[in-house]
Amino acid sequence: MAYSNRIAESLASASEQDKIEFAHFLANNLDSAENARDGARIRDYVAAFDRFSAPKQGEHF
Repeated sequence: MAYSNRIAESLASASEQDKIEFAHFLANNLDSAENARDGARIRDYVAAFDRFSAPKQGEHF
C-alpha cells in the first residue's frame, strides 16, 4: 500500500506495544487526569491509529 504521509506509514509498521505506549503518551499529555488512566480511552487511541494507517479505499484524512 502506498502511503501519503510518514505518520501513516510509521503507524502501519509499528508494533501494538509501540502504539499502546504512544497512546499513553498522548493521553497523559492531552486528556484530563481522569481520562488518561482510562483503558477504554487508550484502546480508542490505538483503534484511531489503526484506522489512520489503513484507510478504506478513497478515504482521505
